[in-house]
Amino acid sequence: MEFDPRINAQRVTAYADLRAVLADPVTFSSRNMAGPQVAAVAALMPPEQRRLLELMSSLNAADGPRHARIRAAANQKFTPTAVRQMADSIRERARTLLDELPEEADFVGEFAAPFALGVVGDVLGVPEADFPLFREFVAPVLELTSGEEVSERALGSYFAGTNEFCAYFARSNAFRGGQLSEQERLSLCLAVVVAGTDSTTNMLASMFLRLNDTERRLGGVVEEVVRLDTPFAGFFRTATCPVTTGGVRIEEGEHLFLDYAAGNRDPKVFSEDFDPGRPSVPGHLGFGHGPHYCLGAQLARLEGRIVAEELLDRSSEVAEQPGDVRYRRHLISHGPAELRFRPGQRRG
Repeated sequence: MEFDPRINAQRVTAYADLRAVLADPVTFSSRNMAGPQVAAVAALMPPEQRRLLELMSSLNAADGPRHARIRAAANQKFTPTAVRQMADSIRERARTLLDELPEEADFVGEFAAPFALGVVGDVLGVPEADFPLFREFVAPVLELTSGEEVSERALGSYFAGTNEFCAYFARSNAFRGGQLSEQERLSLCLAVVVAGTDSTTNMLASMFLRLNDTERRLGGVVEEVVRLDTPFAGFFRTATCPVTTGGVRIEEGEHLFLDYAAGNRDPKVFSEDFDPGRPSVPGHLGFGHGPHYCLGAQLARLEGRIVAEELLDRSSEVAEQPGDVRYRRHLISHGPAELRFRPGQRRG
């Protein structure tokens, strides 16, 4: 563990330390999950703008009973039964998108992102015609959490986007009927939209780069991609009291960046190779650990497996050398910015 002045936080990288922090939400609060820079800016904002920034403080940034209440409201959309019932529509969406692509296309922008947006839209009951709006909602959140200094332009984009987001989902029935306040409901909608689109897009693009015609352990492929190419590379925590972790003294109020990507490559736990047959124990941290374990993990696994099956059925292929693939620059979101590919034709 070492202090990273660029993000004003202790960077936690060891697998054992990460699991210990994630399992102790009392000592390590999620309240500043988006990072100390965003928290510092929010403290200076007038109430209405602070409320919009606090939309990021939903499921992922709640602790204790509040977290349990919000998660219970969200669970209805992500039960094993609910996820299984989406399989046919997910497969049809993947096939339709691939069928409509030209001979060569951008896997990220023309397939993975629209696919992930569509699945999240179905979860939230959003009409297909409104799916393109989601991109306008997601981009400003990602820019604000990139790890770069928070700029006036980034804040302006975020406020404009979240105002539109709130106006749209104020008319939606998503997650209504429970014990959530309207602010909590809107925050939950935003969390599902951002996590469900961006992390899935990253996962699918990274998976495609590692997919080959001879590998049929597709469930293992998805797990290894989430481990080795961690789509969301980490989140922040804040110490609620003085504590020692990883041999380092942390004072109350200090921030930690939980580097899931580093923990998932910890040589004390995992070999470096890509192994779809890797045992499930110990578990990777790509979906988190503890009370904040990813709500949509089962849905992401299903999406990954179905997309892998559809790509293999067509003998789809990457149209550029892996070393030429350009990755986005972002502290949390990890994946190719663009990936040229040839979709191929469905067999039979």
